[in-house]
Amino acid sequence: MRHSSLRGVKLAVAAVAAAAMMMPLAACGGDDHPATADDGKPIVYITVRRNVTDVHVKDMPFTQELEAACDCHIEWEEITDNAWGQQKNAKMVAGDFPDVGLSLFDLNDVSQYPDNFLDFSEYMDQLPNVKKFFEERPTAEKMVNDEGHYYLLPSDRGKGYRVSATHMFINKTWLDKLGLEMPTTWDELETVLKAFKDGDPNGNGKADEIPMNIRDLGFGLWSPLVLLNSTGIVTNFMGNSASTQGYYVEDGQVKSYYAADEMKDVVTFYNKLMSEGLIPKDTFTRDDSQYASQTQNDGKTA
Repeated sequence: MRHSSLRGVKLAVAAVAAAAMMMPLAACGGDDHPATADDGKPIVYITVRRNVTDVHVKDMPFTQELEAACDCHIEWEEITDNAWGQQKNAKMVAGDFPDVGLSLFDLNDVSQYPDNFLDFSEYMDQLPNVKKFFEERPTAEKMVNDEGHYYLLPSDRGKGYRVSATHMFINKTWLDKLGLEMPTTWDELETVLKAFKDGDPNGNGKADEIPMNIRDLGFGLWSPLVLLNSTGIVTNFMGNSASTQGYYVEDGQVKSYYAADEMKDVVTFYNKLMSEGLIPKDTFTRDDSQYASQTQNDGKTA
């Protein structure tokens, strides 16, 4: 949808992450920026919420392809997850909406600020790709269908994302540097982490490595409790899955790992790693911004 056809009306659309397959997407119009560039092409202002560890959107190849496809200029604004959480309400109250927003708004925002959200059902004839998507993904269509109106546009990440979103990974470059094999048991993992701590795997001559960096012991995405899988308890930490509520099935019976001995073993193991300086001592109390800051570097030294 061309930005020039929307100028003069405050618009906003969003998609809510109501299911694992859904990805927030938003579009709206603002009045505080020039509508066109010196060459006469429309300017589209896109704000995207991103994790601090993500690559900057403006550096991604698809952004140039998008500009060429829409024959427009795109001004990108990036807001980190934590910053958006602090700014969101104030921006909406002030009527500060971008032309397009990625992962910014949800259904509650639509109900609170209905005048700022566009009903896309009026433009479906101009959106053949959206119509086709709704036909191929009826579940996605149901997520945003409000009595025949569409104030949100969802997207489907494909089959590759219809699995557990939480995994453990290791720095193979560090393993190779120290001549180590991939650990397959907790004891082997502990041995590798000790080598990471003392063996200078990043090669800068400083004992500045964080052997293992984990988030707090939450029960959702990125939970270090994924280690439960190595005990035989199968988890699927994604969205509102049963795993986030502690449920798992064993021998045909529904159980809760909250009270399982395996849960105690995992926490005990992490506590041991913490006592040995192999994971940060503030792991279980820090917020996401503190975790993210420890994943940043100068772009050269891991």
